[in-house]
Amino acid sequence: MGYRTRLTDDLERWIAAGWVEAAHRQAILGDIASRPGRWNAAGALAILGAALLAMSALSFVAANWDAMPRLVRFTTILLALWASLLGAGRAFDRDAPVVGHALALLGAALFGAAIMLTAQTFNMTSFRNTALLIWAAAAGGIALVLPSRPVLILATGLGALWAGMEAFNPNAPGIVWAYLPVWGATALLARRLGSRVSFNLLAPALFVWIAHVLWTQAAADRIGQLEALDAAILIAAAIGLLAAWLRDQSIAGGGVLAAWAIALAVLGAHLLQWPLDEIREASPGTGSGLHTAIATVSLLVIAGIAWRRVADGKASRIAALTYLAAGLMAAAIPALVQAAGPDLMIWVRILIGAVFYALCAAMIVQGTRPDQGIVGGLGIAGFVVQTLYVYAETFSGLLDTALFFLVGGAILFVISLALLRLRRGGAAVPGPTGPEASA
Repeated sequence: MGYRTRLTDDLERWIAAGWVEAAHRQAILGDIASRPGRWNAAGALAILGAALLAMSALSFVAANWDAMPRLVRFTTILLALWASLLGAGRAFDRDAPVVGHALALLGAALFGAAIMLTAQTFNMTSFRNTALLIWAAAAGGIALVLPSRPVLILATGLGALWAGMEAFNPNAPGIVWAYLPVWGATALLARRLGSRVSFNLLAPALFVWIAHVLWTQAAADRIGQLEALDAAILIAAAIGLLAAWLRDQSIAGGGVLAAWAIALAVLGAHLLQWPLDEIREASPGTGSGLHTAIATVSLLVIAGIAWRRVADGKASRIAALTYLAAGLMAAAIPALVQAAGPDLMIWVRILIGAVFYALCAAMIVQGTRPDQGIVGGLGIAGFVVQTLYVYAETFSGLLDTALFFLVGGAILFVISLALLRLRRGGAAVPGPTGPEASA
């Protein structure tokens, strides 16, 4: 409803400006009205009601499990399951999507209840994580057939939960490689159904999985602790630029993944400065082949995508060079920390801070481009957090504080004036017209 209201107001302004013909107004608003609706109070309450009904059914059957004959158990669950799914299909046929989504979600939940209670009946303890994967696959199938975004959200969460439980399952390998195809299949479903909520669940789940992979490698001494943190930042930066390029190509989900990846890369790059001395003393661990491979691949992706976006007009050359310089700096941090020693660590910190400031400035400038506001916002947030960190580590007295903020404010003011001048210079010089233009 909010989008329709904004669109209605914008259409009036565009029609008055002559950008849109008045005859197209009703057609545009009619197209918006025909699209699937977003969350509303009735839909939310129906979804919550379906969740409570599913919990009620599960609790009732579990409470009477020992007293019920086995055939009655399965019959009860199956009847409730098929009644929910058939009711969902009927509701969609009768153009009642709210009821349809609620019943579909209830059916998907009852499918999981049937699997879990069956595993309990036959004491299939070692296979319960696999049951979660089957549940996620079934929920994804239901979401695709109906289609239903709420059920897809459930499937997304179940897939991530399965990967997390497998990671700590003693009967499973250390790295849950099978989550990658599960993640990819769920992402394709989210793209097909247009579920931003699913994309916002998939993005952090991917980075949690990556963090677990690096953690297991560090625990096995295949990569140092500092190298693992550094590798996570480089991977997030590479994924962020790649996802931004996907967003440029109008591929659904690219913007969400880019926002998560860039935010985590900036946050990780800032937090990496805190434990440099402690990590160096506890676990220097540099020069591993795994870190070298990750850094090389990440830098190639960063360089390739950055220049591709420059060619497409989506980024400036200065921004691309800054991203590449920040990536090279990040890749070199473990070696620099190891080579510097305690006496030169202050200069390593100053270098890292300078590159981080340059990265934030480039992101702020990038945020002035159309549809790049979130990049600028993250750049501002990184700049502020880094400034507070530098102040806390360096200054203590009131005079030092005044001088610090005076210099910082003056620098930002000069940068702001330079940006305004560049923008006005690029937009205020019209080309020649009339006979001069054809000369």
